[in-house]
Amino acid sequence: MLVTFNTLPLAVGVLLSCSTTLGEVSVYGRLTLGTAWALTQLLVLVGGTWWYESRAASSCEPAPATTAASRSVGGTW
Repeated sequence: MLVTFNTLPLAVGVLLSCSTTLGEVSVYGRLTLGTAWALTQLLVLVGGTWWYESRAASSCEPAPATTAASRSVGGTW
């Protein structure tokens, strides 16, 4: 999911890096389209990674049947 989430921003970033005239378009004051897109891509990457880690951490909790209290002492898995 993380790769899929970051594919479009990466592809647009590659296109902007190939065209200097498109990347130099002024968005707001001295902020150019290339710089704005790089910041957007960074935010998408950090946000997607945070989301992925929070989902992965919540799925690592043991299932109720595998807790220490539910296993017999000295039993096998």
